[in-house]
Amino acid sequence: MLRVKFQDILRATLPQTSGNEGWIGVSPRGDQYHVVVPVDTQIARGVMACNRPTDGTPFGGYAGWLYFRCPPFEDFQTDDTSARKSWAHTTADKLLRWLALYHIEASIESDQSLRSNHAENDMSSLQGGSGGSTAPKTIACSRCGRIWNGICAFLRDSETSLEGYRACLDDFSQGWYLFSHSCGNTIEVPVSRVARLRERGRTLIGTHACPGLCYYERPILPCAAKCEGAGYRRIAEKIAARRR
Repeated sequence: MLRVKFQDILRATLPQTSGNEGWIGVSPRGDQYHVVVPVDTQIARGVMACNRPTDGTPFGGYAGWLYFRCPPFEDFQTDDTSARKSWAHTTADKLLRWLALYHIEASIESDQSLRSNHAENDMSSLQGGSGGSTAPKTIACSRCGRIWNGICAFLRDSETSLEGYRACLDDFSQGWYLFSHSCGNTIEVPVSRVARLRERGRTLIGTHACPGLCYYERPILPCAAKCEGAGYRRIAEKIAARRR
């Protein structure tokens, strides 16, 4: 069964005024998916209408994969965050019905199940700690079985490398850092395992002051916006700098 994270559907649900939209690509066997965002609306319309290339789509897709469009939401309401999340739930239902047409069984993982219960470290120090007498949480590689006894050991390991940052646009504290391991696996670590921002809650997503960097997982580029997402990007820079 294909398990699709609600957080990914939310990430692909963009405001109409942005002029962009998100797509979810599913492998022909229904065992993998990826998110393509942001995609220029005009380019997407041209591709899906009459310009289907054989070597992958111009907006970052793979040849032979199935692509589902996540419709933008109307961002003219008082509470855009609630409107976006409600629309994402509607899109999730449509995605499941669409996949069923291709005989692909899928389920949606709720955003609540993706949340980490604790934030271990403070932004002022990436060395961090377990916080008093609380035992450090281990991190495991699902491919080779390697286990690290806490975030500090994981970050110090020369066989891990920060490759991306997957922002949760609804709540930046629920985002993920993406690390590559020497075995070839990608390990997703909640940003709350790495650091805790002193100032939280400010977001510029969907405004003219937002450069849109958090719509992309890679590369991790610095952001000058006065936004919580920019803070997590600065932390990513510090992690990367320790390996240079």
